[in-house]
Amino acid sequence: MAAILDFDEARLVNALERLPKELRVVFAAACAERLLPAHDAFAVNTGRGQPATLRNILTRLWDDLSGNRLTDGEVQANIDACMQLIPREEEGQWVAEQDLGEDAAAATAYAFRCRKSGNSHEAAWSARRAFEALDRHVSEIDNIDWSVPDPKLRELTLTRILSHPLVQAELARQRRDLEELADSHAEALHRLIVRLRDRAKADGPIFFGSARRD
Repeated sequence: MAAILDFDEARLVNALERLPKELRVVFAAACAERLLPAHDAFAVNTGRGQPATLRNILTRLWDDLSGNRLTDGEVQANIDACMQLIPREEEGQWVAEQDLGEDAAAATAYAFRCRKSGNSHEAAWSARRAFEALDRHVSEIDNIDWSVPDPKLRELTLTRILSHPLVQAELARQRRDLEELADSHAEALHRLIVRLRDRAKADGPIFFGSARRD
């Protein structure tokens, strides 16, 4: 039986530190790409959000990675635009999709912030947003009750969520992306970026599984 994968931010940051800056951005962009359907669902269910704008912003980052470089001013402008797309409480009644819509916009912002600074923590935070989005989603679809006071029961609940197939699938995708990026010397950079981008786009519609209530 395969071991259960966990989200270990410190270990992830250490792995990202061993990658060139550009590949850290690729990793973060792939995490954000898989989350984009969350912002779509938020927009569909509330009439709020701007999924086309968020998609265009992330597409511009992929273009940058492929050689159509952004200026420093454009990078900051896109970070600011992502922050504007994060749903706010005062905009309307809270809905379950609101947190997930925030995760998608924040993950994209982290990817751009990694592009700006090269900081491995920014890339790791994009991955954390993907992990936490699934944590919340599984809690919702499985009707997880976090009000139980017993520490042992809470620990069992954490294990139950972590071992869920959707959570394990995303952690496996993150590990796979890291391993392939670490071995990037064996593949042309442009081909590697396109492959990870296309794969992340294909994974997006199944990120939340068939149970996602859009």
